[in-house]
Amino acid sequence: MKNQIKYSLAGFCMGVAELIPGISGSTIAVIFKIYPNLMQILSQLKLKNLTLNTRSLSEIFQLKLSLPLIFSMMIAVILCSRVINYLLTNYEELFLSSLGFLMIFLSAFIIKFFKDIFDDNKLIMFLFFGVGIGFGIQELSISSDNISALYIFLCGMLAFSFFLIPGISGSAMLVVLGVYGPIIQAIATLNFNLLFPFALGCFISLLVLPKALLSIYSSHELNLMHIFSGLILSSGIFLL
Repeated sequence: MKNQIKYSLAGFCMGVAELIPGISGSTIAVIFKIYPNLMQILSQLKLKNLTLNTRSLSEIFQLKLSLPLIFSMMIAVILCSRVINYLLTNYEELFLSSLGFLMIFLSAFIIKFFKDIFDDNKLIMFLFFGVGIGFGIQELSISSDNISALYIFLCGMLAFSFFLIPGISGSAMLVVLGVYGPIIQAIATLNFNLLFPFALGCFISLLVLPKALLSIYSSHELNLMHIFSGLILSSGIFLL
C-alpha cells in the first residue's frame, strides 16, 4: 500500500511536470527513486508480453504500481493543463523564473553535489558534459508556421524521448519546436486532431527507447546521474 501511494503521488507530480517547460517527468521519477523500476516496467512493452492472462500481465508490468502511476498522471494532465496555460499566458516571467531556481536546487539535490564531487573529482567532468549538452539543446531554434500531422508526430517522438531522460523536459522541447502552445491547448480542449498524431509519436518512442536506456543506466548509473544533473542545471539557468 505504501508503494502504491508513492507511485500515485509520483505519477501526479510527473503529470504536472510534463506540462511545465524545464522539468522532466523522469526528473520527478529520480527524486521519488522510482526511475530504474519505471524504465524496467516500460522495457517490458513487447508483443510477446501482451497476454489475456491477468496474473501474467500484473507480474510483467507491475500493475499494482504502474496503474496508480498512470491514472494519477492522466488526472494531473487533465486538471492542470488549463491552470498552467493560464499561468504561462499571464505570469510567464515570474512563473519560469521560479521554475529556474527550483531546477538549480534539484540538480544539486539529486547527486548530493558536494559529497559526490569531493569523493570523485572525475565526476565533475560528467556534470559539465551534461551542462554543455543542455545549453546546446536550448540553443536550437526550430519553428513551424504550418503545423502538419507529420510534424506533430515527430514532435511527439522527440518530446517523449526527453520524458524518459531526467533533465530537459519534453515540454521544453515542444517550446523549442514551436508547438508547446498548440499542444497545451489541445490537451485542455481535447482536440484529437492534434492529440492523436502527438500520442502516436509518443507511443513509438515508448516502444523503442526504454530497454536501451535501462541497460545504459544500470551500467553507468553514477556517471549518468551527473550528466542528468548537468542537464537539469542548464534547464534551470535557461529559465531564469
